[in-house]
Amino acid sequence: MKKFILPMLAAGLMVAGAQAKTLTLGHAMSLENAAHKGMVVFAEKVKEKSGGDLKIKIFPNAQLGSERDQAEQVVTGALDMAKINGSLAESFEPTFKTISIPFLFNSTEHMRTFMRSEAADELLKSSAGKGFIGLTFYDSGSRSFYSSKPIRTPDDLAGMKIRVPESPTMMQMINLLGAKATPVPFTEVYTALQQGVIEAAENNVSSLVEMRHTEVAKYYSVDQHTMSPDLIIISEATWNRLTPAEQKIIKEAARESMEEEIKLWDQIETANIKKAKELGVTFVELDKSKFREKVKPMMDEAMADAKLAYFINKINAL
Repeated sequence: MKKFILPMLAAGLMVAGAQAKTLTLGHAMSLENAAHKGMVVFAEKVKEKSGGDLKIKIFPNAQLGSERDQAEQVVTGALDMAKINGSLAESFEPTFKTISIPFLFNSTEHMRTFMRSEAADELLKSSAGKGFIGLTFYDSGSRSFYSSKPIRTPDDLAGMKIRVPESPTMMQMINLLGAKATPVPFTEVYTALQQGVIEAAENNVSSLVEMRHTEVAKYYSVDQHTMSPDLIIISEATWNRLTPAEQKIIKEAARESMEEEIKLWDQIETANIKKAKELGVTFVELDKSKFREKVKPMMDEAMADAKLAYFINKINAL
């Protein structure tokens, strides 16, 4: 039903703002999440830079459907913009697989250097002609496993049903680690863990805390297998309706909001780690090299693809 309602909603927003263009922006995160707060900054900057002629209306908490639903709506032009998980983007443009390759980035600063680089701008534009383009990356930290039992080695994952986003790369990673990849929408992870549909999930600490997964998963095993930044995408149909001046405003505001989101991420993630511990979550330190060795074939495979190798080499050179 949401897919049918949205075009009417968008039309209504355009009519209501006779003197202003109002663009819709959806996401699946909570209001406490750094990405949401970054998008609020994005909207404020767009309004300020355009003198009120451009506005952004944000729909949080998966009001417009799952991340995949919203990505599909952006591609078809039913939704102007969405914030999606970086690993989901590869379902619409395979080149985005690059940022989902396990252990691609060697540190948070390495990832952020990439986010600010010309290589990142190239990757954001790689989906041109596919119905959307990327505006900016957002920091979403590193992803690790959490469950009702500690995970210390890949052997502990054997046969476990692990929730993953709808990403072929993430599914391949889980399967190489000996577990069973189980795609589940982000908003349904709590129930899936509670009911035993899945036995573990993998995400950052903020998702663990903000989505109350701490109630059903008391062990966070810090392998940091991926640091896949999120991205804000805009429909090509919407982009092409904007004037060059409006496009410049949107792009500049998105890039500036990334810097604010990074600051917010650090503050909120630090607070959420503290909160997770207070809620009884045990952080399990482990030997990451054992996990890296299991998924090495993914990097070898990616390097055999000219497009992926191009970006991997640029990232490694940063």
